[in-house]
Amino acid sequence: MTRKSAAVTVGAVALASLGIYGAVQDDDHDFAGVCVDEATQTRIADDRCDDHHSAGFHGGHGWYFVPRGVAAPAIGARVAGGSYTAPPSSKSWGSGFKADGGVVTRGGFSGHGFSVGG
Repeated sequence: MTRKSAAVTVGAVALASLGIYGAVQDDDHDFAGVCVDEATQTRIADDRCDDHHSAGFHGGHGWYFVPRGVAAPAIGARVAGGSYTAPPSSKSWGSGFKADGGVVTRGGFSGHGFSVGG
């Protein structure tokens, strides 16, 4: 009986580990989408853009896409190093990048990930 319960425990731990690994991979995006004020070209809180998941400005704000390896601005700073053009359809982007900015790497996202449609 001990062997069976040990096997069940090992199996449960393995499944939990895969779940944790999957959660970590959720924020492994090619681009960070940061919300930008159209008038000032500065980053604003990403939740201002959460109602749309496409390129372009909507209501005076829109997504700015910063590729991995490039510094994303902090909230309140002007954007640079990215593009208002959505990434290619083979790439993914995520919102919720760190409010204090920094180089876009794996992790650093607290929001959602999106795949860009062709």
